[in-house]
Amino acid sequence: MTITDNTYCVSEIFESIQGEGNFAGVCSLFIRFHFCNLTCNWCDTKYTWLEKSGTFQIYSAEELKNIIKGCKPYHIIFTGGEPALYRLDKLAVEGKKNHVETNATIIPTSKILIELDDKTTIGRNPMDEKIISSFNWVVSPKLNNSKQKINEEAMNYWTRQKFCIYKFIIKSLDDLNEIEQFIYKFGISDQKVYIGIEGITLQSQLNPDLVKDIIRRGYNFSPRLQVLLWGNERGK
Repeated sequence: MTITDNTYCVSEIFESIQGEGNFAGVCSLFIRFHFCNLTCNWCDTKYTWLEKSGTFQIYSAEELKNIIKGCKPYHIIFTGGEPALYRLDKLAVEGKKNHVETNATIIPTSKILIELDDKTTIGRNPMDEKIISSFNWVVSPKLNNSKQKINEEAMNYWTRQKFCIYKFIIKSLDDLNEIEQFIYKFGISDQKVYIGIEGITLQSQLNPDLVKDIIRRGYNFSPRLQVLLWGNERGK
């Protein structure tokens, strides 16, 4: 399968609240894109990874823009999968606030040509920085527990931008120590760091001792509201 500038593979579209990060709690339309260039071992959306991982529908930019124009929520969340594989700048609609949840391995203003493990080829031209700089980018670098490699070139791009925050998902004190080293290495402000706790059950999110350590280091705690409310239910 070949994906180009005007091809958007979408796993699901639904309305809910933003569960994490600097806009947690806001009513939002979620557009979950299919395909990802990573395969994190703890990923809770593995059905978006490859062509046969799960079902998806193909849209044009105009079709998605019409859906965005017609929806009630003001906030539009592009998630995945990996949304930065697609020309998100072509989906900007006046009167809506766009958010992107990205894995920090792709530079949106660079041309890409990526072949995934199943031979799916994704090629897109650079996004217009003037447009995407108005988006709220939630950048989620992957820690050692994901078994993925950091793309230092991409991280150096993100640390130069003012339109992003950094979200990490942790399960232990070791992860917090790794984050501390990571943000020191890339010169990231503590104020831009949001940390959630790994897990898909209510009990997994109730870890006051770990939250105390998050507070002690000066980071923002990001409760995973969708997990607290609905566990691992899709479309929430």
